[in-house]
Amino acid sequence: MLKRLFTLSWIELIFLLSFIFAPPLDAQVDIETVSLDTARMNAYLAAEGEKLEREAWERINSREKLEAEREDLHREFLFMIGLDPLPPRTPLHPTVVRTLDLEEFTIEVMHYQSLPGFYVTANLYKPKKGKEPFPGVIWGPGHSSHRYGAKALRQNYAIPWVRNGYVCMVIDPIQVAEVLGVHRGVSARGLRHWYARGYTPIGIEVWNAMRAVDYLIDRPDVDGSKLTINGVSGGGHLSWMAGAADERIAVVQPVAGTADVENHVKLNLQRMHCDCAYFINTYRHDWPTLAALIAPRPLLMHNSTEDAYYPSSGYKAVLDKAKQIFTLFGVPEKTGMFEVSGRHGYTQPQRERAVDWSNWCLFGKKTTVKEEPFDSVPGEKLAALGGQYSEHPENINDRIQELLIPTAQLETYNNLDEWEKKRAEIIQKLRNVVFRNMPPKARAVKVSQGARGSFALETEPGIRVGMASNLRRPGMQKQPAILYIASPGETRRSCWSMMSDYPYDNWTTSLNVIYPRGTGTLVWNSTQRKKFERTSMILGRTVDDMRLFDVLCAVEYIATHPSYDGKSLTVAGKGTAGILGAYAALLDSRITRVILFSPPLTHENGPIFLNILRYTDIPQMLAMLAPRELVFLTREIENFVYTRRIYELKGVGDRFRRAYTVAQALNLKP
Repeated sequence: MLKRLFTLSWIELIFLLSFIFAPPLDAQVDIETVSLDTARMNAYLAAEGEKLEREAWERINSREKLEAEREDLHREFLFMIGLDPLPPRTPLHPTVVRTLDLEEFTIEVMHYQSLPGFYVTANLYKPKKGKEPFPGVIWGPGHSSHRYGAKALRQNYAIPWVRNGYVCMVIDPIQVAEVLGVHRGVSARGLRHWYARGYTPIGIEVWNAMRAVDYLIDRPDVDGSKLTINGVSGGGHLSWMAGAADERIAVVQPVAGTADVENHVKLNLQRMHCDCAYFINTYRHDWPTLAALIAPRPLLMHNSTEDAYYPSSGYKAVLDKAKQIFTLFGVPEKTGMFEVSGRHGYTQPQRERAVDWSNWCLFGKKTTVKEEPFDSVPGEKLAALGGQYSEHPENINDRIQELLIPTAQLETYNNLDEWEKKRAEIIQKLRNVVFRNMPPKARAVKVSQGARGSFALETEPGIRVGMASNLRRPGMQKQPAILYIASPGETRRSCWSMMSDYPYDNWTTSLNVIYPRGTGTLVWNSTQRKKFERTSMILGRTVDDMRLFDVLCAVEYIATHPSYDGKSLTVAGKGTAGILGAYAALLDSRITRVILFSPPLTHENGPIFLNILRYTDIPQMLAMLAPRELVFLTREIENFVYTRRIYELKGVGDRFRRAYTVAQALNLKP
């Protein structure tokens, strides 16, 4: 070590010693904490919410735009709920377990399979009086807990419909069904990889409703041209999204489920909502976009003035744009809102108004429905499969999040042309889908200087991340560079130690460290992390793709610096940070080498990018780096046989290698 120190230039020696032993940074910028600024992150997300609102509205604010965009908007929406392509319409196997014969109506206690092995439990209320075929209603009861399904607890939602001549089919949501599925995956269980799959539980909920439409249309006692969808809370989400997805639904009436993206972001509404409240917003739609997909079919929103889940600023913003959209179609009377005072819920006046609205929309008649008392049926009699604690048929309900959206299969390739074709296809998907909302050009804006070569880099408006660099001054000898990507909790000294392990021989590379947003000696607490992760998804981003952009901006800073030699730029990092570096290399050809320390084997363990698992996974992505050098500092290299084989297929197997230190990796000879 001492011998090597004497061979360093005086500038390199001063930098090295000051880097390790200097006093704390000045108050102007501390690279170990600047990237953790939650106030800046909150302001950035709020600004992005406003931007999304403007951009989404710009796509649909004229009749010409709407008609031109409608097909694309519909396809994009189906993709974002995991239904593009639509699953096959396999046999439903509808099974009526029993029929309850009551004075005014019957209740068919039933189940059907929306996919083979996925059981949907339901109650179908049918009037005893009136002329068939009856109009129909699909009812989403929300997430009220009951051992026999939400349908058993919310009978009062069906009664006004059936008493007024409708067949009403109440379907259990997967969270409160008799056969349970995982519903709060991200919000409660931390299953962030759902975003990497592109999975949201509203997808299967919408598919269950669409299959309910299939079932009702096939019944001779139901008029399939006169179907309403109505539901509260989680059923409100279902009403919006099934209404937007399925044009066969004639009238859409969401209850307590309306707010635009801007208000979801500014008011942090995600903290109260389960995952089914949101589509994976890859194409940056807004709730008025859903209204545009529903129009000109009638749409009536039901809301309450003191609803903490859906405050008035959010639903009134949607109402305003919905009115403009329906006016474009010449039918402003076909949309509106029925607002009552009170908290989150579905009141008697709203239930009565819902039936009146469908009567007017479907039959052109004005009615005044009055809800009367009824005798509720014991919950166990409404259970089609014995309730949540019974033994159920073999099913896939608890695995639907793994089955609804197929993930990419890492196929083997023996033909180089076939591999290059696949590589180009994945690159296109990365740019056009996975990273479509990333800013188009990396920035290298230095905004604040600290001590020891440290500074803040502004990567996106209002976002500042910490960076340190010993790039030489202009006019000095140019040199190659390495960029180390810090992981959460890493100190500046640990970053330096990672890069400067023995041997020191021929150490002539400039050293650079980047702390992407949310990274530093501290970490965001669990509440902040969940907020930023879920809110980013609502905006069509993830925290990890934002971090990737921070890395690209750091690469831009280095690659455009006068002292960089323009020939050798290495990125390195531990765990998911190293994979961020690998993706940066895919997106920026100026990176010539990637060094990984204990990388994850799959995106299920991060980094999380929207929809990435639909197209590729880490071993294949790393193979796409060939012929650039890929170095592992740990035995994990043995897990990447797939990657090695592609390197060998490309004839560059010697560039897929293992080293023991960063310094050694930088000096390995071809």
